[in-house]
Amino acid sequence: MEDNNDVREALARILDGRGYRVVQTRDGQEAWEYLERGGRASVIVLDLVLPRMDGRLFRVKQLEHDELARIPVIVFTATAHGLPDVVAVVRKTDPESLLDIIDRAASVPALEDH
Repeated sequence: MEDNNDVREALARILDGRGYRVVQTRDGQEAWEYLERGGRASVIVLDLVLPRMDGRLFRVKQLEHDELARIPVIVFTATAHGLPDVVAVVRKTDPESLLDIIDRAASVPALEDH
């Protein structure tokens, strides 16, 4: 989830080109609603600074639900701060590392699309 349209759409295009099915959300609230409606994810790329529901609150809510807590989370942020218990924290200045980490995290069984 990413509130910057250009960054979100560019990342989605790159991931789509690598064969990933991408669901874009602008903030934690939109992502949370997607998951609550039964949406599935094998990896979550999470920005921390978001409108409505920020990345930290999203992660707290995610960890409160056993099934959703198994989805690997990669923090992709402009800040130097991360979250505990995530796969990685990647600075927005290093998108190549993000792609490598997504590839590794997506290969770990979590939730599968139905």
